[in-house]
Amino acid sequence: MTIYYFEKIKKRITELEWLIERERIDTEYDEDADISKIGGNIVFMDGSVLHFKEIFIGQKMHYRFHYMDEKNNLITRWDNAPHHKELSTFPHHVHLPDGVKENKSVKLIDVLDKIENIVIENLG
Repeated sequence: MTIYYFEKIKKRITELEWLIERERIDTEYDEDADISKIGGNIVFMDGSVLHFKEIFIGQKMHYRFHYMDEKNNLITRWDNAPHHKELSTFPHHVHLPDGVKENKSVKLIDVLDKIENIVIENLG
């Protein structure tokens, strides 16, 4: 299943090539341990950068998507690290320049869709 999912991600990134300056994507599969990983970074034409990692251990997903502007200032970071227990969406949350907020679980494709709109607006 994760191989198919990773292929969907790569296809989505290919669809965004007109907005991408450069990219690096690494995948790793360990079927015996039931662990799969995808990670890397994407530099967009507006200078913004996405660092991403999704790790699947069995059916459980751990993720971190860190999106910064061209000066390395945080725009948004989505993750499910097990802190911020005070949030109703624990462990899912989002870091914004003004603090940490509740957020539902997201996948890399969701994040790419959001970033696509931001980059198009910045370039417009």
